[in-house]
Amino acid sequence: MLAGLPATLPDLVIRCRSWLAPRPIPAIAAIACGIVVLVLITDANRRGAGVPLFSVPLHPTQALEVEKALLLWNEPFTSDAQHTQIYVRASRRRDVALRLTLAGLPHGYVPTSADVMQDPPPAFAPQSVIDDRRRAGIEGDLVWALRRLPGIADASVVIAPAQDDPLSVDASPSPPSASVQILLQPGVHLTATESEGIKRYVAGAYPGLTPQRVVLVDDAGLASATPAPDALAARELRVQNAIQTALDAVFGLGAAVVRVSLRPSPEQVSMHRTVVTPHGLVESDRSSESGTDAAKHFLRQHEHSRFAYDTTEETRSTGVAGAVAHLSVAVFLNANRVAATAPQQVASFVRAAAGADLSQGDDVVVSALTFSQTPSVTGRDAFAARRRRLWVPAAAVVAVIGIACTAGLAYRSLRGAPDAEIARGVHRTLRAESPQTAAYVLGTLPDRLRSRILAEYHGVQRDAILLYLRDPSRHG
Repeated sequence: MLAGLPATLPDLVIRCRSWLAPRPIPAIAAIACGIVVLVLITDANRRGAGVPLFSVPLHPTQALEVEKALLLWNEPFTSDAQHTQIYVRASRRRDVALRLTLAGLPHGYVPTSADVMQDPPPAFAPQSVIDDRRRAGIEGDLVWALRRLPGIADASVVIAPAQDDPLSVDASPSPPSASVQILLQPGVHLTATESEGIKRYVAGAYPGLTPQRVVLVDDAGLASATPAPDALAARELRVQNAIQTALDAVFGLGAAVVRVSLRPSPEQVSMHRTVVTPHGLVESDRSSESGTDAAKHFLRQHEHSRFAYDTTEETRSTGVAGAVAHLSVAVFLNANRVAATAPQQVASFVRAAAGADLSQGDDVVVSALTFSQTPSVTGRDAFAARRRRLWVPAAAVVAVIGIACTAGLAYRSLRGAPDAEIARGVHRTLRAESPQTAAYVLGTLPDRLRSRILAEYHGVQRDAILLYLRDPSRHG
């Protein structure tokens, strides 16, 4: 291996050693700066390199779910060829993992019918095993379908098949049943209609299952069939959301705050009355028949009467159920983000966004105020931006200090030599630097030596250095 090295390599090593021998301090300083730069580059590469986000491999469906979330959050990531692991930057791993935890991602993997069909059972598997696999696939299909419903964060489904009771008098088995647990998102409640719809959907997915045999509970184990929210409250929330989303689309998030208040009309009162007015006898018919037959006597009488009368039905209603007597809309605009003429234009815009919910007598008040705190960026983004702003000046300061130290060491090593040789050595160190950096270093040297070093520069570069030396405020 040594024979394959170039013949000039030993000579190059000897020349480098002879050049570094009279200059030990600058050489050590240069090596130290190189080591520091290498450490900084290594640390930056380590922080920028991708590290596994999860400690265990994921299922491809779970990895796809996480990738969609990271794309929406604008988080850089990579995945492996098997699509079972996500890689993020080491400096962002903790924040990304915390955000995924708060979002409830990824969901637990549940095998579906497609997964069951891809893995066929053994050739001589009993029928009970085949039925269990098919039922597990149906449960997975139901879980994935329920997760896609709005307002549902997660779900689990357990189906109990029909069972034969050997002690039963009749031979009919007990019908199948199902238990469904759903995890709702904060502030979401299922109405009775939605709960019945979920029960019918689950019952329709398994043969012999009826909605009456499906039990639906929430994450607390309580029946999820809650009563429907108040109609006026739902209408109030709907109007407020319609106006708020429209203003957010025009002015941006955090530029407007909308509040809607509804005052209901009096409750509906209904009265129903039926009046019967008689008018006397209109027609009457009487008949009688008597006789004797074989020592038997009989008497028959018939009477028919008709009377006249009038029937009157009265119904009185007061108010309309669910009607709104008055609607008030208050819109607060951030004066720092909207124009001064915006309130006049927003008033008509609000009426158009509310649509038919606003009538002629309803109130719309728009006012521009100075918000106490503008939600522009999150704390994490502000910290990252502040860190980026501080990094460039800090790097410049470190570079200037390193150059000054190098020049100082060069001056110290050549201090016993003539001034001309010292000036040439310092000039060689500073000639590639900017005039501002050179002026900063020369300002620490004696006047006689500084004049010698300035004489080594050309006219334009020397004048630029002198400009910084005469006005020290330019260094900032």
